[in-house]
Amino acid sequence: MSNTDLYCKFLEQANPIILEFTKHYPKHETQFHFNKINKKSIEVMYYELRKTKQIIPRPDLFNRIKGLQKTCSSCYSFYMTPRNRSAKFLDIKLGKKLEDVFINFLNGEGISARRTENKPLNYPDIEILNSEKQVVAYCEFKYLSAPFLIIYKKIPGRDCYEGSNTLDVGEKIQRQRVLVETNINVPVYYVYWLDYPCVKGIFYMTAKQVYDYIDSVEGVQYDRKERSGDFIKTKDGSSKKLAETKKVYLPLFSMEILDNLMNELKLLYGHSSK
Repeated sequence: MSNTDLYCKFLEQANPIILEFTKHYPKHETQFHFNKINKKSIEVMYYELRKTKQIIPRPDLFNRIKGLQKTCSSCYSFYMTPRNRSAKFLDIKLGKKLEDVFINFLNGEGISARRTENKPLNYPDIEILNSEKQVVAYCEFKYLSAPFLIIYKKIPGRDCYEGSNTLDVGEKIQRQRVLVETNINVPVYYVYWLDYPCVKGIFYMTAKQVYDYIDSVEGVQYDRKERSGDFIKTKDGSSKKLAETKKVYLPLFSMEILDNLMNELKLLYGHSSK
């Protein structure tokens, strides 16, 4: 089964739950779908450009991917409107639901997975178990649908299709890194479900690769402006900031594909107790 086929299988299983859950959630028309443009975008923007590590300006790809210009226009119109119009807790609630559908998919593919519980705060989201119920790996799971359309202005040389893979680098990731590097002695993967209007799929990097990248850019690449949706009202009437604004943008070309992740997790499941 190809990576595209595996992702489509995942979507087929996940969509009945997701589409019902998000029926009142503001989303782009392409979210949770996969079409011919997405297939061609993956072929060109991931497989072909990754071989040469060339980040080609997005408009220069219009002639190579039929329909991309129209897709980009729709994407720009939707995602350049002000963000954070909904309360932050709704995004958190959606994130938890998407974690659940990914866990269900892993279990359906013969990989024992569950939400991480009874562990210190900031442990990765999902734990992978072997047949003896021992933890053999962790996954930190992230869903992204909004490309960073003007990244080329903020970080010269990058472009939205390969550089929108956001990682917050505030206190949470710093605490998580300490846990991963000192408390956890099994593999940890940062798993990204990318659902942009062009690039779609599930990709990942190891924790070491992620932390090495953070170090290579000296800890932060962009500190965006605060928005009203970044804050919630507390019981005493004050505001509490929930969202992180300091970001790095993991390069798509450094990420591996879903079927490779499945193979790694199956190997850990099958051979971890030997």
